[in-house]
Amino acid sequence: MKATDVIRRDHKAALELINKYKNASQEEREEMTAQIFDALDTHEMMEDTKFYTALEDVVEDNAALAELVEEQAELTETMSRIKAMEGVEQTDALADALDTVVAHAQKEEKEILPLAEKALGEEQLNEIGEEMEPISAVALVG
Repeated sequence: MKATDVIRRDHKAALELINKYKNASQEEREEMTAQIFDALDTHEMMEDTKFYTALEDVVEDNAALAELVEEQAELTETMSRIKAMEGVEQTDALADALDTVVAHAQKEEKEILPLAEKALGEEQLNEIGEEMEPISAVALVG
């Protein structure tokens, strides 16, 4: 499977989990919080170590790519702060932050994945996808 397809699949699974979280009771949210953090952490690590590393090697000075990488760093920082919270404060903050996660994923799919498909080519995308498959966050949310 191509790397871009692995990412799209992860985004779809994460969106389903996010919607479930947003519609859950407080008690259910507290039970799901660790799963959300694990899925987001795993997805970010997979993208950073496999996908973005390869893409940055072939794409130079791309504003959209630089902006998305910066956004991802900000999201990581936000999630770290939320992890330190507890109870309703944590679940409410996470629910709010997940809107940013969804917007980030949509932007990535609209701007970065097409860029990667042009810059990396089918063969390299398949190779990266093979490396990403065992790490994919789908295992955590599906």
